[in-house]
This record gives sequence, C-alpha cells and structure tokens, in this order.
Amino acid sequence: MSEEEEGGGTFIDTSGARSSSTTNTPPPPPTKEKRRDGAYIIIIIMLLLAGGFLGWKLSEKNEIINTCQNERDELQIEIEGLNTMMYDQGLEVGEDVKENLQNMLTMYDKMKVENTDMADSINAQKDRIKTLMSELEDAKGDKAAYASKVYKLQKETDVLRSIMKDYIRTIDSLNVANGVLTESLAETMENLDKTQSSLNNMTEERDQLSDKVNKGSKLVAFGFTTTGIKEKGSGSYKEMTRASGCTHIRSCFTVGDNAIASPGDKTIYMRIITPSGTVLNSSQSNTLKTEGGQSLLYSDKKVINYQNQATDLCVFYKLTEEIAKGNYSAQIYADGVLIGSDNFVLK
Repeated sequence: MSEEEEGGGTFIDTSGARSSSTTNTPPPPPTKEKRRDGAYIIIIIMLLLAGGFLGWKLSEKNEIINTCQNERDELQIEIEGLNTMMYDQGLEVGEDVKENLQNMLTMYDKMKVENTDMADSINAQKDRIKTLMSELEDAKGDKAAYASKVYKLQKETDVLRSIMKDYIRTIDSLNVANGVLTESLAETMENLDKTQSSLNNMTEERDQLSDKVNKGSKLVAFGFTTTGIKEKGSGSYKEMTRASGCTHIRSCFTVGDNAIASPGDKTIYMRIITPSGTVLNSSQSNTLKTEGGQSLLYSDKKVINYQNQATDLCVFYKLTEEIAKGNYSAQIYADGVLIGSDNFVLK
C-alpha cells in the first residue's frame, strides 16, 4: 500500500487532464486596441492620398494663374506703348490746337465794339479760350488721357471758332470793324481753315490709333449729336435750335468697343451744363460718384447692357422749365469717369 493509501484516501493524478484542457482552449479575440490601430492606419492613408490630390490641383491652378499673369503683363506693356504713341501724336495736335486758340484770342483782342452786351460776351469767350489753353497745358502730365483731352478741346475749339465767325459777321453788319481789321480777320480765318484741314488729317490718323488705345480699361464715348428737341402730341420728336421751343435735351453717341472692360449692365449718366455753369436736373438727389469720390449732379441716366462691343444710344432729359439761350455742354459719365462730352448752342 502506498503512502497515499495509508493516509486513508485515494490519490487521483489530474496533471494530465489540466494539460489537455490547456491545449484545446481557442485563442482570445483581437483586443479593442488592435482594431483602433488598424482604423488609424486607414485614416492616415486616406489623408495622405487626399493631400497628394490637393497638392496636384494646387500646382495645376498655379500654372493657370502664372499664364494669366504673363498675358496680363504683355497686354499692359502693349497698352503703355500705345499710350506713349498716342501721347506723342497728341503733343503734335495739341500744339496746333494751342496755336488755333491763340489766334482766336488775338482776333478777339483786335475787335472793338461799342455794344456793351456784345463786349461782355466777347470777354466771356476770351476767358473761355484762356481756360482751354490752361487745361491743355495741365493735361500734358497725364499720358493716358492727354490725347483724349486734346480731341475734346479740338471739338470745343471748333465750336468757339464758329461763335467767333458769328461775331465777325455781326460786327461787319454793324460796320464796327474798319477795313484793315476786316482784311486781317479774313486772312487769319483763312489761316485757321488751313490749320483746321491739317488738324482733320491728323485727327483721322489719331482715330486709327484710338481703336487700339480703347482696349484700355476705361470706356470712351464719341460720335456725339446733342440737340434740343420738341415732343409732338403724337410722341415723335423734332430737333429745335431755339431754347424757347425745347421740351427735351437729347444726346446721342456711341460707347466704343473695349476688350478689357467688364461686360454687363452699365449706367450712363448725362450732365447738361448751362451757359451760366449750372447743371440741369430734376432733383438735387440725382448725384453720381466719380472715381475720385466726388459727388456730381446729373441730368438723366440710362442703363445699357455692355458686351465689350460698340454700342449706340441716346439719353434724354425732360426740361422742367424754359431754359436760357446760349452755349451748352453735355458731359457723359460711366463707372465714375468722364467718357466724353459735346457742345451745342440754343438760340
């Protein structure tokens, strides 16, 4: 009998059973930490892919931006060259306009009249000529706008020249001017005609260059026809030259083509300047803001859909009262900038 049996009990060996039980136990399931690590790896891979895609798109956009920047720089260089060419052309025309104005001023100085009203009117024309000469000189500092300013002053000079001819005829009819003065005036007028013919030829050349300069960012209005009109009962209109018969002021013109200007709706403002310097308007609240922040009264306005092509239009202003006769000016604004002007006379 073994010692275990002597102890009064039966000994059962369970070591083999424990060993068998341990060997057949299945492996434990993956822990939450391992699943979380796998998810992090997937997220990181997706973020890296997304970052690579965004980097590729950013590089593509940068190439497009650089191309546009180069094209804009080339266009800017072309515009600057054209501005310089137009400025040089404008200097030549400007000198002729200045000489034309000086000749008219000299002729006015030689006029001797006894009629007080006519004398005051002549002095007003002389003051206007001096103002135009000053404006012409001041405009030389702006290369981009000088040629346009010369063109505007040239048109106004034509109007002043026409007025001066009226004075000459009036003085002749009153037999105020003597024979020597009349002969001198006629000779000067002939010289002015020759100068005008030369200016017209130069203007034609300048207009050809203007087609390229108009590709700048500012709109330009030209081809003006501004008149007083009378509305008939049928709704039609008749042009009037007498101030007392006008019911409206109408200015028709063309807004030139411009490849750089932003297309879309454009508000075109018209300012009618009276002989006394005031602005015809139907309300003191009718104001426009200039590019420099100045508030200006306007007479009337019109909205057009501008698509970078030459656009013809007319702006009407309905008179609220009878207006005085004399020299009027129509100024046209767009995008806060004076884009053109015209002068007309109502008797």
